Parts: sequence; structure tokens; C-alpha cells
Amino acid sequence: MKLVDRYLKAVGTYLPADQRDDILRELSEDIRSEIEEKENELARPLSEAEQEAILKQRGNPIRLAARYRQDHRTLAFGRQLIGPELFPFYIKVLSFNLGLTFAVVGIIFSALVFSGQKITFNDVFSTCAMQLCIQMGIVTIIFVMVEKHLNKYPDRWNLRSSGGGVHLDLRFEKNFRFKFASDARQVSRFESLSTIVASAVALAWLAEVQSHPFLIFWGAASFLKLAPVWSRMYVPIVALTSWNITRAAINLARPQWTRFRRISDIALQAAGLVLVAFLLRDGPWVALADGVGTPSENLLRVVEITNRAILYSFLIAGVISAVTMVIKVVRLASDSRRSAPSAEAWSARKERS
Repeated sequence: MKLVDRYLKAVGTYLPADQRDDILRELSEDIRSEIEEKENELARPLSEAEQEAILKQRGNPIRLAARYRQDHRTLAFGRQLIGPELFPFYIKVLSFNLGLTFAVVGIIFSALVFSGQKITFNDVFSTCAMQLCIQMGIVTIIFVMVEKHLNKYPDRWNLRSSGGGVHLDLRFEKNFRFKFASDARQVSRFESLSTIVASAVALAWLAEVQSHPFLIFWGAASFLKLAPVWSRMYVPIVALTSWNITRAAINLARPQWTRFRRISDIALQAAGLVLVAFLLRDGPWVALADGVGTPSENLLRVVEITNRAILYSFLIAGVISAVTMVIKVVRLASDSRRSAPSAEAWSARKERS
């Protein structure tokens, strides 16, 4: 009963860890008993469609799991924005994002303090407050959108998507849907829209970062600036980001163009590798800001450490990107060979026509 197993796995994802096994055991026995009774009544095994109909009566896995949760916390400002079904996952995602962000900020400030730079409370507070607002705003907006459309279309889910697992559709219009499952036949419109938004934000950030170094260096902007190499790379970076938006917009309108998406991803990755190669050749990437005067030994050490860290980051990112690109090329070639009809198939098709 693959559908039952998928359904139970989906429900288990949303259950509290300390009660998951007991709840799933009881739920599994109940569902399988209902299926067996139906099979005995019909004197035959149930088809997948009939099994799914029984599971549909149980309801959306997210909502079913919420019935077993003891905590019913929500996010509300006047009216409920995020209900008890999604709130635990909202907190998890928000905590992960904030934890990762503050860890990076902490490392940066620790390096500055270790290098002998003066860091004020205002520097730390303003940086943390800005990151807190950005992360909370983005994550909250995403979950509010999911909550809104999950409430509007609670029954649009199925268990037979080609990627396996539970397939949840969150539709904005009649034929516009967000897909939270892998489907080899279509590119997720949620993914495409997320790419457009993220890339548009990146373009806005790129437009401001050269004239406002605080956006990248924060408290260190008083003595650090971007090296000239970034001015030469600005147009290629903007071009690649713009193409990523274009590619996502095309797949938003034509989600069935999966091959176009895969080829575009490979091309983007290849272009990114070329960009990294030029950046590695033309370093350094960070320099002392204008007006620093005679730099101290500590300042020179900060610049050296920062450039070394950027070098290692480029090398690691380049290796990972190259390996990923090779894997994608091999998979694309393999899928193309499997999908290409054989000579015998062409002959048989020609004879039939």
C-alpha cells in the first residue's frame, strides 16, 4: 500500500517527535483496517484511486496532524495570519534563518574585535535589528501566503505525483498553482516565482552596494571597500542575474518546459564558473577604504585575512559548482538517450502511419 505509506509519512512530518510513532501506529492500523473492510465488501483489492479516496476522507496531512498537536499557537495581528497547522514550521524555518544569519554576523564581528577594531554597541544592535526585520518579514510573508491559499483550497492535494510523496497545490488563480512536490513533468511555479523575487532583490542590492558599502561590510565599511575588480565584473553579474529572472519568468508561464530549465541552469552554472575564474585571476577583492590614512598593521591584517577567506570561498564554490554542473550534464544526456525513440520504434510508427 504505497499510497498509505506516503500518506502516513506526510502526516508524520508534521507530528511532534515524542508522539509520532504511537500516533502513526494507531493511524496506520485504523486506515489499513478500513481498506481491508472495503476490500472484503467488494471481494477484490482496491485500486489506487479507491485507496486515495479513502485517504482523502481523512483530510490534508497537515490538518490531520494538527489535530494531534497539544500546542495551538498562532500568529495574529487583529486577524489570524498563520494558523496552528503551519505555525510550528514557521517557527522552525524562522529560527533556522535567524540562527544562521546571527552566526555569520557573530563571526564577522568576532574577527573585527580579534583584529583590534573598535566595535560599538550601536554597530552590533543596528546590524542585528536590520537582519531580524529582514528575515522575519520575508519568512512571515511566505507563510502567510501559504496559510491563505491552504485555507482557500484545503482539498487540493494528491498522493500520486511522479516525484513520490504528497503533492500539495496552492493555487492563486484557476490555472496557477504552487507545487510542493517534485514533478519531473513540470517546473514548480513556486520555485520560479521565488527565483524571480530573490533575483530582483539581488539586483536592487547590487545597484546600491557600490555606493553604500555598509550593505556588505556593515560596521567594517569605515575602513574596507570593494576592490576595482568588482566594477569590471558588475555588468556580467547583472547580466547573469537578469537572465536568471528571464528563465524563471519563462518557466512561470511554461512550467512544462523542463528541458529548457535544465539546459538554462547548466548554461548559467557554466557562465558562473567563467565569472569565478576571472575573479580569481583579477584579485584581490577587498581593499582599504579611501581616507583611512596610514594603515596600521592590524588593518592590513584584516584586509589580508578577508581576501584569503574570499579566495578559499571562490575555490570551494567553483569546485562544488563544477561537480554539480557535470552531474547535471550527465543526467541530461542520460535522460535524452532514454527519451529518444529507437530505430525500431520509428520504423513501427512509420508502418502504422
